[in-house]
Amino acid sequence: MKKRLLIIDQDKSTKGLYNEIFFKSAIERVFLKNLNAGLELLKSKAPIDGVILDYELLLKAGLETIGDIKSTKPELALILVGQGRTEEIIKLIKLGVDDFIQKPFGDIQVVKLMIEQILQRMEQDVDKASQNDIDLMLLNSNRMVGQSEATLALKRTIHKVAPLDATILILGETGTGKEVTAKMIHEASPQKNNNFIPVHCGGIPDTLLESVLFGHEKGSFTGAYKTHKGHFEIANDGTIFLDEIGDTTHSFQVKLLRVLQNKQFRRIGGSDILTTNARIIAATNRDLKSMVARGEFREDLYYRLNVISLRIPPLRERPDDIPLLVRHFIRRYSKKHNHLGVYLKPETMEIIKRQPWNGNVRELENVIERLVALSDSDWIGPLELPEEYLQSHPVQILNRSQFLPYAEAKNMFEKEYIINLLAKTNGNVSRAAKLAKMPRQNLHLKIKKHNLRTKSNHFESFEENEPASASQ
Repeated sequence: MKKRLLIIDQDKSTKGLYNEIFFKSAIERVFLKNLNAGLELLKSKAPIDGVILDYELLLKAGLETIGDIKSTKPELALILVGQGRTEEIIKLIKLGVDDFIQKPFGDIQVVKLMIEQILQRMEQDVDKASQNDIDLMLLNSNRMVGQSEATLALKRTIHKVAPLDATILILGETGTGKEVTAKMIHEASPQKNNNFIPVHCGGIPDTLLESVLFGHEKGSFTGAYKTHKGHFEIANDGTIFLDEIGDTTHSFQVKLLRVLQNKQFRRIGGSDILTTNARIIAATNRDLKSMVARGEFREDLYYRLNVISLRIPPLRERPDDIPLLVRHFIRRYSKKHNHLGVYLKPETMEIIKRQPWNGNVRELENVIERLVALSDSDWIGPLELPEEYLQSHPVQILNRSQFLPYAEAKNMFEKEYIINLLAKTNGNVSRAAKLAKMPRQNLHLKIKKHNLRTKSNHFESFEENEPASASQ
């Protein structure tokens, strides 16, 4: 099946150039100089597989145009051509652009190959998604999203320890993704074709927790009307994930220790010794070492569990993962809440990146679902964020700036102040100047100083070396 490209470029010489690039190519081309005409063509559901768009036309129209184009056909390949800085291109790709080709073009055969590969990749992604049921894939994904150094290091460690026959202890704050990590270990292990059974130990009474894990015999306690197999028996050669292990009692810890030592256990009320080959992965958000010192957790169990330990860094230590996580959750919840496509305005993303995210990835996920579920438009502005996220975080700024020279710390605070100010006024510079009680011209100078572009009702930062935020 032939591919069809829509090329929107205001340069008169462009048509001849693209005809030369695609000489004897099976790819059909439609040329337009007007972006609005191109949008109308896309909205008419014309058979278009990809759009090549002049970057200057996009800047004139506003970044919202990316969402307008993508909403007509989500699998559409969107390629920008023009002159762009690396940091600008990264931000554009995070907003939904599939690739960026710099002008002037070099070797036209290389350009042709690049475009063909992009179209092919988009087609393969669609095929793969349809084969695996895209709804199920997005709503039940167990993958760890993120490309920061901390996340990549954790992924490498997971694949290194997964094949080992050893108990693993996962450490991390609430909401960092401990169960996701445990599932990744299971799916990369020899046990991957057997059961993965998560058990949340916190707050479960001892008798119930023991029944869940070890099983019970009929009549062993009130309500035990029949024999019940526990997870250790059911899992057998699979994996049992014991979350919140630090919240268990001493009496339960003794029984768990026996299972770890000899792989043997008894059902409640039973006399038969049963065995299990289940692998144990435990997790906690508590400091088990300090608990051992205080006598709140058994030392022998701690060392049995802590054969290999993995620490999941909190979201504030990996702010580079936040835009990727946001895109992942937007895709997931757009499907769930029947949105064709939802996008964050650049100023909304700036505010999200600067949050402390004490609830980590889980908190970020909840906020994104709320934004998607309640949004009436394709583009989510900062005023749609819950009010508490629009407030400044002086402690966060102080933590980031305390070891900087005074001039740099002052500069950081000023930039943070202006970003929040513009977000509060939805990009309206006049209103922002009134709130700040400063002349509009002075605010414009500060916006220019911090490399913040304002365009109609939105702004974006294209600063090359943005300070690491404590922002998932």
